[in-house]
Amino acid sequence: MTLRRKLVFTVLGLVLGAVVAGTVAGLTLWYVRAGMGPLLRDAPTVATLLTRGLWLVGGTSALVVLAGAGAGWWLVHSLQTSLEVLRDAVNQVQSGRLDTRVPVDTDDELGRLARALNRMTTTLSRRTVSRSYLHAVLDSMAELLFVVDDRGRVRHANQAASEALGRPKEALRDTALSTHFDTDPLATDGDDPVECRVHSPDGASVPVLVSRSTLRGADSGAGDIVCVAQDISARKETEDQLRRSLQEKEVLLRELHHRVKNNLQVISSLLHAQAQSVDDPAVKERFRESQDRIRSMASIHEQLYQSDNLARVDFDAYLETLTDELFRSYRTGAVTCSLDVVDQALPIDQAIPAGLIVNELVSNALEHAFPRGQDGTVHVQFRAGNGEATLVVADDGDGAEALDAEDSLGVRLVRGLTRQLRGTLSADIDDGVTVTVTFPLDPSE
Repeated sequence: MTLRRKLVFTVLGLVLGAVVAGTVAGLTLWYVRAGMGPLLRDAPTVATLLTRGLWLVGGTSALVVLAGAGAGWWLVHSLQTSLEVLRDAVNQVQSGRLDTRVPVDTDDELGRLARALNRMTTTLSRRTVSRSYLHAVLDSMAELLFVVDDRGRVRHANQAASEALGRPKEALRDTALSTHFDTDPLATDGDDPVECRVHSPDGASVPVLVSRSTLRGADSGAGDIVCVAQDISARKETEDQLRRSLQEKEVLLRELHHRVKNNLQVISSLLHAQAQSVDDPAVKERFRESQDRIRSMASIHEQLYQSDNLARVDFDAYLETLTDELFRSYRTGAVTCSLDVVDQALPIDQAIPAGLIVNELVSNALEHAFPRGQDGTVHVQFRAGNGEATLVVADDGDGAEALDAEDSLGVRLVRGLTRQLRGTLSADIDDGVTVTVTFPLDPSE
């Protein structure tokens, strides 16, 4: 039973009691007057008093009933009004409006209850976030936000998602998330962001990066997932611009290597033409050595021009090309070449000096180690590991004397190029000549 009914029944009981008491009193006086009728003819004063008493009891009873009814109505109405105010305030707090305040204009129990409710809402507003505030935060996000249930259906979408899809938030509710993207963001495993495209109202598609996470909390459903889609159109456009710029620079760099190689070949051809007009064999030999050095550098630029990596050279392939050209240049059919190289790429600032070292040492072996058509072997080895590279050029001929000539240009070049590589140089002239150059793969170390 409600409190209102209890109050109504209480007031009705009091009124009914007053009616019964007044009726009993009135009937009593009426019976007395009726029983004393013969006697009252001789006592008109007593008869008048009894009549007035009957009227007084009846009027008093009627006034009591009216007053009780009025007081009961006022009490029920006042209490009902206060309770409705409290009920509305509680409903507003329940809906998430923690800034609700109950107007307090009394000092009774209901007033104290209203003040207690106001203190409670003040504490809650300070310690918790209201639902309306949370919705305002979500709608202020620039990213598209979807809360999806375990069936892949949208339970909630923010204002950004509504604007991007051109549909009200209510219309997005209970729609399949996959229908709004060209690829279902929930179809892939793992928690890594998924790149896909969202369908815009004008029929175009916008690239987005979708992040997913499981929703946790007391109000969340089992298996609910939060999907946040970030517009990456600007990033994609920047990436395309960078890609186009990089492609242009690669084309220019390839063209630069190609032109450097052509210019070096022109210089080599000019040296060859100049050597034809010289009769001194020693001078011709110097021209040929210079041509070999230039050809060694030109080969590096040719490989870079043809390679996918414009910063590093496949040194194993370069050594094979370099030794083939040197053997063809010296026309030493009796001497064979043995290559033992690992697959290793070197930056251009290391590949050029290392290649020139091989050029000088192999040229020295072919020129001095095998006189008068003597047969033999030139061995070239290249190893890399533990942060350093080892380059070995060895022959089984008689080129030790040429190597001992400290004033020769080739020896000075080898020593200078080794210092350029920040490496170390060692030579062994027992049973032929073996030169070992060791240098760090990372010059900064």
